[in-house]
Formats: sequence, C-alpha cells, structure tokens
Amino acid sequence: MRRKAAAARDLSRPRAGGTPAAPAGGGPAAGAPRAPGPEAAPPAPPEPPRLADPRPGRLRAAVRRTLPEPGPQRLLAGASFAVTVGGGMLAGTTMLYLTRVVGMSAVRVGLGLTVGAVLGLVFGPYIGHLADRRGPREVHVATMLCGVAATAGFAVARTFWVLVLVSLLTTAVGSAGQASRAPLIRALAGADTTAYLAYQRAITNVAIMAGVLIGTVGIQLDSGPVYVGLILAAAGTFLAAALILTRLPHVPPLPADPAHSRWAALTDRPYLAVTLINGGMSLHLAVPTFALPLWIVENTSAPRAAITGIMLVNGVLVVALQVRVSRGVTDPRTAGVRMRWAGAALLAASVLIGAMSGLAWWSALLVLLAATVVYTFGELWQAAASFELAFGLARPHLQGQYAGVFGLGAGGANAAAPAVLAAVCLDHGQAGWWALGVLLLGCGALTPRAVAWAEATRGRAAAPV
Repeated sequence: MRRKAAAARDLSRPRAGGTPAAPAGGGPAAGAPRAPGPEAAPPAPPEPPRLADPRPGRLRAAVRRTLPEPGPQRLLAGASFAVTVGGGMLAGTTMLYLTRVVGMSAVRVGLGLTVGAVLGLVFGPYIGHLADRRGPREVHVATMLCGVAATAGFAVARTFWVLVLVSLLTTAVGSAGQASRAPLIRALAGADTTAYLAYQRAITNVAIMAGVLIGTVGIQLDSGPVYVGLILAAAGTFLAAALILTRLPHVPPLPADPAHSRWAALTDRPYLAVTLINGGMSLHLAVPTFALPLWIVENTSAPRAAITGIMLVNGVLVVALQVRVSRGVTDPRTAGVRMRWAGAALLAASVLIGAMSGLAWWSALLVLLAATVVYTFGELWQAAASFELAFGLARPHLQGQYAGVFGLGAGGANAAAPAVLAAVCLDHGQAGWWALGVLLLGCGALTPRAVAWAEATRGRAAAPV
C-alpha cells in the first residue's frame, strides 16, 4: 500500500511547465481525470503558457525593415556610414584644433580650407572616369585608403600652405569617393536606385549626429591630445570603410561606347545645365548650418537654444521621412517635378525665416518651427530629385565620370554658399531672404525644362512638363 501511495503521489506531481507526468506503461494519458483518493492529491491545473515579450521581436523586425538585405547593399551602406561618422567627428573639432592648439588665426584657417576645397573638387570626374574603366570597387577602396592619410594630415598641419594641401587632399577624396561609389551603386542597388540612395541619406544623417556627439565630448575636454585623437579616429573610419568594401563582389567595368567621346560628361550640355541648376538649389544646404544660426542670434529675439532645437528637428525629420518622400521619384521627369516642389517649399521657408525679425520671442519660435518643417520638406524633395537626376540622366558606361561632374555643382555651391548667404541674406535682412527664396524657386522651375532637353538628346521622347 505504501508503494502504491508513493507512486500515486509521483504521478500527480506536475512537471516543469505545469503538465502532469504521464504514467508508465499503458496508463491514462497526462491530464486524464483520476478518482480522488485519501493519499492522491488532485492534479494541479496547468499553468498558462508564458508569452515572450513581443517588444524585442518587434524591435528586431523594425531594424530589419530599415536595413537593406544582407549582402552588397548593406556592406556599401555600412562603409558610407563609417566614413560619415568620421566626418561628423571632424565637424567643429578641426577648426578648434587649428586655432586653439596650433595657433593659426580663424581667418587663415577658413581661407586655407576654402582654397583647398575648391581645388580638390576637380578630381571627381577624373577618378570617376578611372572607376568606369578600371572597376569601381578597386578604385573606391583605393580612395578610402587615401582618405586615411589625407584626414590624418590635419594632425600635422602647422602652416597655411600645409593646411591648403590637406584640405585639397581631403576634398579630393570626398569628390573621388562620390564619383567612384556611383558605378557601385548602379551595379548593386537593384531596380530602385533612388530608394536605396534615399536610405543612404537617412543613415548618413544618423551617422553625422553620432559623429558630432562624439566630437562634442572632445570639444568639452578641449586639449591637444584629445583633438589629435579625434582626428586619427576619423582617419580610422576610412580604413574601416576600406575593409568593408573589400567584401563586395568585383564589378567589371562596362565597355566604352565608341559613339561618345572619352570625356562625354564634360561636353554634355543638357547634363551640365541640370548640374548647374542643382548647384544653385544646393545653396540652401548652408542655411541651417551657417545663415540661420547667425540670423537667429543677430536679428531675432528667439533664444540661442533654438539653434540646437532646429538642427535636431531637421535631422530627425530627414531620417524619418527621406525614404518615404523619395518613393514617388522613379524617373527624371518625376524628379523634375519634385525639384519644382522643392523650390516652392524653400521659397516659403525663406519668407518665414525673414519674417522672424521684429517678432516677440514666442512668436519667433513658432515661426522658426514652421520654417524648419517647411524647409525640411524642400530639402527632402531636392535630395530625392538630385539622386534620380544624377543617375537617371547619366550614360551607364560613364556613370562615375557623370557623378564626378554632377558633384562639381553641389561642391561649388557648398564652397560659395557662406559668402553668398552672408552677402544676400545677412546683409540685406528680410529682402535678402526673399531674394534667396526667389532664386531657389527659379531653379526648381527650370529643372523640368532642362530634364526634357536632356532626355531628348538621349534618343528618348521628352516627357511632357
């Protein structure tokens, strides 16, 4: 009897998970009803199954949706992310290092950086042509390795002319990197190149903010060794990018087309017109980083903290919306329409920024917030359009060369923007902001006509605009 009672107790004791143990042999299955006895306790009810927390799974799924599929696209995006983090680390820290540690004047530093940047732009088309003819992966890897030495050069710049040389080399690496990456993107990005480029721009903004955050730590410490460490770390991001790029498959160069000259991009007048118009539109890119902070401090009653706030709002909106806004841009014609939208939005933003002068601080803040949102949509539309125009109007066998030429427009605007915006907007106040807006509106309105001209010269019927 004692053995039978012990066996009954063992059978009634639940296993881990709450399911009673099945009897040995041919007894009833687990969970079958039993007659109550004096020594056999009734079986415990099964515990409800424990559900895994859905949040980690949802987070992983969201991350997977925002990343390209594993493979070449993700590797190429990862290399761009690494280099952009390095660029964010250098923003601000280089100027402070050269002025506070090296002892150069701010005027000489600014002039040296500008002269070198202008001279370095010309390398883009040549390196792009080399990528077209020799293979883009190998040329792009070599460009990243050159970026290691060029960026590290800031740590040893002690005179004006050495700074000009370093600025020239770093700008040459930037323009050459853009030109040599273009054939890789055309070969590896899949059917929707514009969507992939929009994704890259979104993660670029994340990378910039991450790099700026790292650089801010160094700025707070404000010492020579820390600044040098940040410069060398930024140089190391080029090495990391080169290592990532070596995992990409080899992309063979496309054969040359005997119907076009060797330097067809430099003689393609419709494409040059589109490049010039996009360069004019790109003047606005210096508004949030240069003109608007000075305007807020010197001409409005808005608090200085609003400068950081608008940069955060702009960055978050770009990261969140760039891919979505770019979905409708599928060919040069739709890109021309988006550029027209961008011109209208940038005009409205310019008018709002000019209207801040003379308002009470709380009114100025509300107008500034509205201007930032409207400006960001103009920026998003212009970026999506420029992606498609740079790739969609380029001849496939000369993609790198065309990308290098297209970069001349944006690069020239980037070099000229501080002087132009200071002379137009900051010196002439509200009328200057109106003038800037009209210029941007005009560039947007001209784009569809230039696109139609470019499409007609490529043997396709020009789309109606």
